[in-house]
Amino acid sequence: MDYISEDAMQHMPKKPQNAYMIYRGEVYDEVKKKNQEKSMTELTQVISQMWNDLDKKKKEKYENEKEKAQNQYKKDYEAWIKKYKLDEEKVKTCLKELKQEKKKHKKGSKKVTKASKDDEESEDEDEQRIQQIKNKNQKKDQKETKETKEKEKEKEKEKQKQNQKEKEKDQKGNKKK
Repeated sequence: MDYISEDAMQHMPKKPQNAYMIYRGEVYDEVKKKNQEKSMTELTQVISQMWNDLDKKKKEKYENEKEKAQNQYKKDYEAWIKKYKLDEEKVKTCLKELKQEKKKHKKGSKKVTKASKDDEESEDEDEQRIQQIKNKNQKKDQKETKETKEKEKEKEKEKQKQNQKEKEKDQKGNKKK
């Protein structure tokens, strides 16, 4: 996997929320106040049903907000790529590899609704990517540091051998005199 600096990963723009998540953010507190006895899952079901019952005009408002957020994300992403002088294809490959690794490590298969899947991806995906890349970057840094130390040790041994040879030459030269 190609190396992306930790600084670049920390400043990577977050993907925008989808229309449902924008709506959910607006109504969650109100729904929670009215349904204090309900669990998070039940609240999500209530909000999901409210979303499904929403008329097209009202949904369009959230779709427009999503579009604006996506356009801003695209601008921010392009600026991020330019700022850190990254190859867009390498970034995509890196993120794809991380996603595949995430799937491998996922335990069990749970039935997930589209809304909760989008929720998880939009809120957690970037943070998980960043953490995974940080971990990989740390491992790469550790490996590079180890290799550098080994090279330094080899150079030091080489110097010691040369110094020893020079001492032996000096001793032989002194004996001849």
